[in-house]
Amino acid sequence: MRWIAWLLLAFGAAVAVAILARFNYGNVAILWPPYRIELSANLALALLLLGFVVLYLLLRGAARTLALPQRVREYRERRAQERAALALRDTVLGLLEGRLARVDKAAQLAQSNPATAAPAALIAARASHRLQQWSRRDQWLADAARDDAASAALLTTKAEMAIEQQQPQAAIEIVERLHARGARHIVTMRLALAAYEQAGDWERMLHTLRLIAGRDAMPAPALRQLRVTAASQLLRARAGDAAAVRAAWRSFKRDEQALPEVAALAATLLIDAGASDEARRIVEVALDADYSDAAIVVYARMEQVPVRERLARIEAWRMRYGDPPRLLLELGRLCVAERLWGKAEEYLKSATAREPTVAAHLALGELYELLERPADASRQYRQAGELALALPAPAAIASARAPWALRPEGGELALDARAVAAAAPLPVPAAATAPRLPSDVQDESPKTAASPADSTAESAAPRIAGPPRG
Repeated sequence: MRWIAWLLLAFGAAVAVAILARFNYGNVAILWPPYRIELSANLALALLLLGFVVLYLLLRGAARTLALPQRVREYRERRAQERAALALRDTVLGLLEGRLARVDKAAQLAQSNPATAAPAALIAARASHRLQQWSRRDQWLADAARDDAASAALLTTKAEMAIEQQQPQAAIEIVERLHARGARHIVTMRLALAAYEQAGDWERMLHTLRLIAGRDAMPAPALRQLRVTAASQLLRARAGDAAAVRAAWRSFKRDEQALPEVAALAATLLIDAGASDEARRIVEVALDADYSDAAIVVYARMEQVPVRERLARIEAWRMRYGDPPRLLLELGRLCVAERLWGKAEEYLKSATAREPTVAAHLALGELYELLERPADASRQYRQAGELALALPAPAAIASARAPWALRPEGGELALDARAVAAAAPLPVPAAATAPRLPSDVQDESPKTAASPADSTAESAAPRIAGPPRG
């Protein structure tokens, strides 16, 4: 439609010119002695317009001819920039694809353009670093240092390489230089986290994690795990000193104290240092906020708290958090210590049904031994052995160490501290023993006749107390 409108407009303009020219009777006389030239006004206007067009075209052609060398130079520069951009693209793709040998060649082509020289050099330095070509890497880093605009990228690359080479102090110095410039980006903060973790600087790592948490720049599970790691290492570094552990615990933020793993470790260290009351408060507050197997294990084995009170509190947490297998296992063990045989069997059976583990089957088998049900005990031990054989060797050994063990002194049931430390997710106090059953409690169930040899062996072996009737 547009070309039709232009065509009609051209026709209209031609008609208008023809009409105007028809009524124009003027003449133009040009005197150039001895010549006299007379033209009609219409022809003079036409020649004037034609002369303007010709002059314009001549001047335009002359200007383009004179500018031809400049245009050739610009064309060559543009082609060089395009080739450098393509080479930079090849360096990026080569690094991402893992074709590291190709990166070096492409980066050399990208050096022809100053705008792409530094980025290509940094990418080539990363590729040389992965190939462990240290001299070539340093050469590329020196080339990138010529561009002042790439200084921050150069420092970030050097920090990453220092972390990969297990040089945390060098990485920390570089990151601090970046932070001094005000470049507190997420990438530099993560580099700082890795460097602080390698250097064992848990306090600054925890501070950096707080900054990252405020920006919501890391997945919540990863952030939580790192906070647990940093806080736990801070506490372990102060083991044996109740005042130091207490000071470290109070320096944590409220959300850090609410982490059950951290609370369980703090309580364990305080128990070892003799601050049992404060340890109890820490674990109770943590379990009131959230459930954790580690915290349940520590609380269930706090000898300073009466067994009945521990049972009541764990039962209350069970009403809130449901039936986690570890909670049921600890409830069963506490019921065994209090000679609540029926409830102990119920809890231990529920624990093995929800999550069959070596520790749960061993605890149930020991309960059946106390109840003098050898067939059931043998079945539980066999199931524990089958599970242990299915586990890797270290896990099988740790799981086979049942925290509750029978001791020959009068046949009472007690808690083996070394077994507890192996079975629990976190260390527990070394002197943790369960309430002992009275040694004078005898099995009142009827016995079959025994041979003299059996009587002699029975009198020589320790007697295991059984459940009283009623």
